[in-house]
Amino acid sequence: MGSVLEDAATGRPLWGVDLATLTGALSGEARFAALRADAQEQAADAETARRSPLTRVRATGLLAKPWWLPVLQGLDPYTETVRALHGVALAPEAVAPFPYDWRLAVAYNGALLARAARTHLTRWRERVAARPEWAAAGARQPRLHFVAHSMGGLVVRAALEQDPELAADTRAVVTVGTPFLGSVKSVLALNLLHAQAKPGRLVRRVQAMAATLPGVHDLLPGYRCLDRGLDIERLTPGDVARLGGDRDLASRSLAEHARHRANGFVLPGHRAVVGEAQPTMQTLDEQRGRAGLAVVAGRQHAFDVEAAGELVRDPATGIPARRDASGDGTVHLPSARTGTEAVTYVYGQHGTLMRHDEVLRQIRRIALERPQGPHLGDGTGDGPGLETPHLGGTFGEPLILTATGLDSPAGATLSVRSATTGRPGHPLTLHRAPNRTDGALSASFTPDAPDLYRVTLDTGRHTPVTQLVLVTPPDA
Repeated sequence: MGSVLEDAATGRPLWGVDLATLTGALSGEARFAALRADAQEQAADAETARRSPLTRVRATGLLAKPWWLPVLQGLDPYTETVRALHGVALAPEAVAPFPYDWRLAVAYNGALLARAARTHLTRWRERVAARPEWAAAGARQPRLHFVAHSMGGLVVRAALEQDPELAADTRAVVTVGTPFLGSVKSVLALNLLHAQAKPGRLVRRVQAMAATLPGVHDLLPGYRCLDRGLDIERLTPGDVARLGGDRDLASRSLAEHARHRANGFVLPGHRAVVGEAQPTMQTLDEQRGRAGLAVVAGRQHAFDVEAAGELVRDPATGIPARRDASGDGTVHLPSARTGTEAVTYVYGQHGTLMRHDEVLRQIRRIALERPQGPHLGDGTGDGPGLETPHLGGTFGEPLILTATGLDSPAGATLSVRSATTGRPGHPLTLHRAPNRTDGALSASFTPDAPDLYRVTLDTGRHTPVTQLVLVTPPDA
């Protein structure tokens, strides 16, 4: 979701510019309708990108202001990331942002990235060759260094798989919160209409859009995630269609997961930055909703699989053994790692990782080829976590905000402020959360206006954990 999109014919902004797209009664309807993928966009693949790139929607830049979607939640801009890379590059022109139409297939965008990266590398090498003083100062033959967040890591993998020569010219790939095995949140986004008794205006628009998008289907979990009680199954295209998605798009995406399991492509110089300790949906429990519609609920536990592919089971009951694998609130830990990379763990939410001080520090260190710094996390999932309403809030109704992983509220503060104006809010008082058995702490916040709010949990010992929450006016 991190690229600004516009209508190529009219220049009308469609995504990432005007918050009224998310909160408006009428204007958002037309924009969400325009974001739905048509038949040509759904069929676009790597060959399409190489021969005849699509032109209906244009990606104009990286996100420059906070954004938000139901279920997928908040996303911070990439301004701080670009600034951090400028600070360690030989010159600002060495850094090339790559906005892309995230609605479309990963393979399509990978082909576009491969071409853009080759063009950029060629031009930069020419620039370096024309500056003999840089060579005298020890500048080496330039190679590529990718820094990618979320789906961006999948796009980088696609680009390097499609172009082995580009992979050979790549020094390092840094992925931050990339769902290599997918995320169950993509299924929850497709299932929105089924799951909500009275879906709100924004929820209806998002589901209608998501059901048409190859990009959303490319985030489907490829691991065993559907809890059948005595067995845990992988999703099938029929499952996805029953839960609100598109059968054909799901078939293509799940086939890609199977191909990656078989091939095991290794990203060159891969370093993964992984968020942990955040309450994260990891598997799905299917139920029956109103009118017989299939409904899935996300569960905060995963299942281990032995080397032979068999589920780890409780020896006494034979029931699959459940455990909380933790994650960044969107991507659980096993999905954010490929098993062949160096990993840095941080306490942070998926959409706000790219402005997280520790993530920025690691990105700079990796770019400078310095040894990895000390980790904030350790991969165990123990640490401060933040949980906010994944469907947002409605003006006039209180939001329940929850802090996890804390022994007590002593020394911890939870605060809310406007993410659009910076208007500060007041610290909230944390109490033991009712109806929770994990010792979580919670606070209630009643917003005074529809807005995008930033929630911050500060323990005084770690980099603060933040998340964004959209509060909309009541539906008419």
